[in-house]
Amino acid sequence: MAAAQGVPTDSVVELTLFERVAIQTSVVTFMGVAVLALLPHWCSPAIRTARSSVFVSSLFGIAVAVLLALLGASAWVFSQIMLGWLAAYPLALLVLGTTFIAQAIGFIAFGNAIVARFGVDHDWVGLLVGVALAAVLALVPYAGAPVVLLITIVGLGGMTRTALGSGKRTEREQSMPPAHRL
Repeated sequence: MAAAQGVPTDSVVELTLFERVAIQTSVVTFMGVAVLALLPHWCSPAIRTARSSVFVSSLFGIAVAVLLALLGASAWVFSQIMLGWLAAYPLALLVLGTTFIAQAIGFIAFGNAIVARFGVDHDWVGLLVGVALAAVLALVPYAGAPVVLLITIVGLGGMTRTALGSGKRTEREQSMPPAHRL
């Protein structure tokens, strides 16, 4: 009886520069187009929330990123036991899907912040600038990955705050000047 062979962990796949740029831009493009086209009423407030309060969105994003890391670790643990793949695959898809959507929202928000300096405030234009920014960051070998992580965390925080209902302004708050709010 032969022992089960595991996946070799001592070989690391190194991506070329072209492959890194292609993967980064295709993820941001595909997920950005998907959320802007399929979920515009949810996506636009998430982008505005991530863009308007980066610090608070980052705090929410860090908390949710820790939760996603724990879910990813539990997916790995489930994959190691018999029939654990029944739980591992859905958990892995949840973690990866949420991360990719958060990355797209973060890049769109950052792209919107850049184009707003030129007087344009549109999510689709922000997506184009965000895709270009993703390509540039993929070209930077060591400094690009931490910046992409920070942008993803801000997008994750904006998503979370929108899903929880925080970060939205009521009609009363919008009509009153800041000095007259209670």
